Amino acid sequence: METDIEINSKYPILSRLEFSAGIRKKKEGLKNLFEIDNHELSVWAKPPSGKIVSKGCQACRAGRYLCFYVGKKCNVDCIYCAQGTKQEKWNQPEDPDLINDKYHLTEIMEMFNNPDAIWAGPNVRCIAYSGGEPFIYLDKVLSLSYFVSRYYSHIYQMIITNGLLVTEDKLKALYDNGVKEIKFHIGATNFSKKVLDNLEMASGIMDYVNIETPATPELKEFLIDKKRIHWLENVGVYQIGMGELGSTSILHLNKINEIGDKRVIEYFQKLGQLYVCESVIGKSTTAKDMSEVYISPIVSKEIMYDIMKYAVENKVDVVINDCSQDAKHFQRFQRNVIELTTSMAKSAAFQPPEYIQGELAKIESQKMKMLEQYNGPQAQDWLKPLIRRTTRKDENGWHIKLEELAKSIIDYLEKA
Repeated sequence: METDIEINSKYPILSRLEFSAGIRKKKEGLKNLFEIDNHELSVWAKPPSGKIVSKGCQACRAGRYLCFYVGKKCNVDCIYCAQGTKQEKWNQPEDPDLINDKYHLTEIMEMFNNPDAIWAGPNVRCIAYSGGEPFIYLDKVLSLSYFVSRYYSHIYQMIITNGLLVTEDKLKALYDNGVKEIKFHIGATNFSKKVLDNLEMASGIMDYVNIETPATPELKEFLIDKKRIHWLENVGVYQIGMGELGSTSILHLNKINEIGDKRVIEYFQKLGQLYVCESVIGKSTTAKDMSEVYISPIVSKEIMYDIMKYAVENKVDVVINDCSQDAKHFQRFQRNVIELTTSMAKSAAFQPPEYIQGELAKIESQKMKMLEQYNGPQAQDWLKPLIRRTTRKDENGWHIKLEELAKSIIDYLEKA
């Protein structure tokens, strides 16, 4: 890590399990109103019609979801964006043909067509096009979506946007290429009329129009205080997915987004008490360590549950989905399980069925053990002492340097 950012808070910084204890009590009082699954890592509000979470969310929770970041540039500047400021994004060098800052379009197509690739087309159920702002890179999205719809029509495709650049012609082009769902980040423009008008227009073109926006005080004001959740229901919004505010992973801070990283932490501090969320997954089959550690304000998840509760009590027929740090952990965890299972099946192709079943049982056993260690009743809070060890307290409150905390976590995980 090259960037040293300090948290300066009036409140002690909590570990994930410390924070989760309070949220668990909240869930317990609302359990009859919500669907709660996967060791409490998957939660959504029950709408009166019995609708369930979208196809994209189902694929995400199954670990068969890919998000393609088609470019870094964005036309708005969200104060809570973990990808940096608008200026930082526009200043970063880009290869016009790259997806996820790594793969050329042709490489992704070759991977999908390669039966020996872990993420070959048959192993994917859903693709989301994101960024940055994907409508800045619409040609790239159209090229890839056309390929997917032509050769892998079973894959569900959706696009995530702040909505400013959406037009009727662009939506029809996307729809013709197999993109059937659009998700609007309505908070990015402070719920501007232009974006809301574009959302209403999209409901007449796309199969699904959804919301994907972080749980902020402004979102709660818009949906509940101003009662706009009922307008969203009336124009045909199927689902509201609320992300939990979170920083860049402190294990991967760098100078490219230093201004944005500092701005995010300063904004979070103004929202009140913070907690550290560790998502320890381990290594993928390609030896990439998938573990991440985030800083989040506790109010974000509390707002999420207030909105979900309001929707159920007022019989709003919209799925309200908890897309918190826990949900993201489960998605990444499931993705790792898929990689392990696929890799094992390929390497054991000529082994007897009982051998393959035995190996699959081992993977399932390890999966359940890891879920118990993460969120089970006997989960050990190894993070709490590391936070305490790296925290300094004075008359102004609690202070912790993220570089120091990250090093402490890395050292612990290497020894564990």
